[in-house]
Amino acid sequence: MRIVSRRSSWRAALAVGMTCALSTALWAGGSGFGDDDHDHENEGPSYFGFVKDTNGATIADAKVTVAIKDRGGVITRTDALGAYRVPGFGKEIDPSAVLISCEKPGYKQVRVLRRTAQDADIKVPIETECTLQRA
Repeated sequence: MRIVSRRSSWRAALAVGMTCALSTALWAGGSGFGDDDHDHENEGPSYFGFVKDTNGATIADAKVTVAIKDRGGVITRTDALGAYRVPGFGKEIDPSAVLISCEKPGYKQVRVLRRTAQDADIKVPIETECTLQRA
């Protein structure tokens, strides 16, 4: 009888562990919910990147502002890995008019580095890395 209950307990623990692992993987990616609801044909490139300190360590929970010159923008926060992602604006928005800045209490922004190919497709996400220094 003990062998049967141990096997049942082991199987239940395995099922719970697999459920947690799969749900964490879906949550970490941040995509999948509502992605099909958007009109992707009218979207420009999305923006993503990392916020790091001057030593190269990522900074969690930093505030990232992705703004369009003279129009407004979107504010998001970095995840536990220091990463952020913002969906694209309309394709009529020139990516050079999109400004990205980062901040966190106790830090000051020292650099913003945008990585993009000159001949990149409009649908290719644009990576921008912010570097913050302890104030």
